[in-house]
Amino acid sequence: MTARSRRRRQTRPPRRVQAPTPMEVAAPPVSPIDPALAARRVAVRNPRGRAARREPGERALTELAEQTEVGEVLLRSLTRAQLMLAVRIFAVFGCLLLGLPALFATHPGLADYRILGLPLPWLLLGGAVYPMLVLLGVLYVRRSERNERDFVEFIERS
Repeated sequence: MTARSRRRRQTRPPRRVQAPTPMEVAAPPVSPIDPALAARRVAVRNPRGRAARREPGERALTELAEQTEVGEVLLRSLTRAQLMLAVRIFAVFGCLLLGLPALFATHPGLADYRILGLPLPWLLLGGAVYPMLVLLGVLYVRRSERNERDFVEFIERS
């Protein structure tokens, strides 16, 4: 580039950009509110403001108390957990209670054993069943209370 062309570039006026076309000026919107009412001060509040300040678990408790669809789902989950626990305990009890006579029927030699003068089948079916019932009852109560505790903790967290 020569010095002359540099000078010419520096002295050239900037290219003109075409001016934007003037936009049509829109008429100001007409308010349907009476000007006398519009002049008064109005307080606007968020209708969900109270919901945002709820403590954890308050929403879930409200869902339960109002018996909404969400509350029904929560209660159904607790009921399902309790029912599954009851079915498992009943299955264990049924297997043990029905399994003992089946064991003695398939192995008749076990009926000849005597403990404290009582035949083994009588001792197991007449005496060992009750402590087993108590044990399964205690297990059921502990597990069901744990299910309820977990449910309450879930409600308090959500």
